[in-house]
Order: sequence, then structure tokens, then C-alpha cells
Amino acid sequence: MIQDPSKQIYKVGEFVRGGGFRDTYECASEPGKLLKFDRYIDGQRKVKSRGFVKDLFRSLRSKLGYKKQRLTGNQDELLGWLQIEERGLADHRFFAKVYGMVETDRGPALMTEKIDNFWNSEIRSISNYIREHGRIDQADLIKALLDYFKLLGTHNISSFADRPENMGIVVDENGNRYLKCFDVKPYMDHQIIPVHKIGFMHKRRVSRRLNRHLSALRGKTSRKDAGI
Repeated sequence: MIQDPSKQIYKVGEFVRGGGFRDTYECASEPGKLLKFDRYIDGQRKVKSRGFVKDLFRSLRSKLGYKKQRLTGNQDELLGWLQIEERGLADHRFFAKVYGMVETDRGPALMTEKIDNFWNSEIRSISNYIREHGRIDQADLIKALLDYFKLLGTHNISSFADRPENMGIVVDENGNRYLKCFDVKPYMDHQIIPVHKIGFMHKRRVSRRLNRHLSALRGKTSRKDAGI
């Protein structure tokens, strides 16, 4: 008898890691997948201060009816994955797949692809690499980083994919390193006037952010300890 996936109850396996708002576990029912659980109750998520002026704008926007935040990290990532799908990148190797919300023996969770081809089990991300080595100076990893950012820029991806802690260092079947994102939560837009809804303005804003983050990794900013 074939079980309806929408009614399947997945079993939670071993704890993998904890983030700012979510905990990730192995999926015991399907070893090639992970389960992400929101750690906080809906509506009680803390909002990080962005400074007096930006906080004031955010408050004003919320009073005018603009949504200032989403409720859960899993909802965030589902919206980010929708952006990836709309760009035609759902099967691209640079992104860990997001399968959607499922029911588990511990409550609802977001099911995602489990990355099992990390280059180093102790140094899983660009952030880990920089913390360990101080800077990125290996040619193949520099190329992987540039290829990754080029894809984000070409497809106008506005998400946490451009953060070094979310860039997994993985290897292909030939042992070549490349980057794979495992968190695609989208950035929130806090402008008092929602210019991000204007196509070319949004693209320019995303381009500036990507260039800023890549420059930091290249060592072209004051973050000299975290550069290429």
C-alpha cells in the first residue's frame, strides 16, 4: 500500500546543529534528508535592531500596512526557495533542495536535502574556513567563490545565500571543490518607499549587496582577517 506523502509522519533522527532560530536534525525515515524545526513560538520572534532611524522607518512601515517580518525561519526559507525555483535553479548543484513542510513525530518541520559531500567534516563552510585559516588563498576555492557569486548576481538572488556561514564547501565526483548553499532565507526590504518592487532598482540593490559581501571576502574592506 502506497502511503500518501501529505499524511506521512517522519521520524526525527540525531541532532545536527542549532542556528539562531532553528534546530536541524537528521531524518530517520529518509537518511538523505534533514528536518529543520523552528525553536520559538509563532509571533514571539525577536526583531533585531537596525539602528534608530531604520527602526523608526520599520515601525512606520508596519503602521502603513507593510509586513515588517515573517513569523518563522521555515516560512522564510520556503519563500527563499520559491525565488530559487522562479529563477529556474531548483536543480542547480549550488543549492541544497528544499522539499517543503512535513509532519514528524515531534511536530511540523521543513524537510531539506542533506549535504553529504562536504570537503572537510570539520570545515564545512566558507566561514569555518576563514576562521581556521584566516584567509582564502587556494586558487580552486577562490574560483569556486567567484563562480558562486557570479551565479547569484546573474540570477538576481537576494537571500542569505551570500553569507559565508551558509556557503558549504563540497566536492564533486572528481574531487573538485565548489560551493553549495544550505540556507536561502530571503532578505527583508525595509525601505520607507518600497523601491525594491521596481525591477531595475531591486536588481541594482542586490548587485550592490553581492559586491559588498564579495569584496569583504576578497579583503577589499576593513575586514582584512577575512579576505582572499
